[in-house]
Amino acid sequence: MTDRELMQQALDAFGGLLVFNPSPAEYKQGRDVVAALRERLAQPEQEPVMFLNNQPLYITPPQRQWVGLTKEEAKEISLANRPYVIDMIAALEARLKEKNT
Repeated sequence: MTDRELMQQALDAFGGLLVFNPSPAEYKQGRDVVAALRERLAQPEQEPVMFLNNQPLYITPPQRQWVGLTKEEAKEISLANRPYVIDMIAALEARLKEKNT
């Protein structure tokens, strides 16, 4: 099964689950996953230039979309680390790294 086929199956499954009265948080999370899957599936699939140990190699690696912090997340971090600016910066970097790995 290819990654695209797996993403399409996940999209179909998530889309169906959203009709079963989820909590507001579950609905938002599901809606975000559906949107991300639709966006990724709309992008053209890269063709590998060769395979090394059965792993595809690409001219340019697939790009991931950057995920930033919401205003609420930034405010939460800044309040938790006030007045230590260096600690706040470290906490912001840690949260961004967590969201983008």
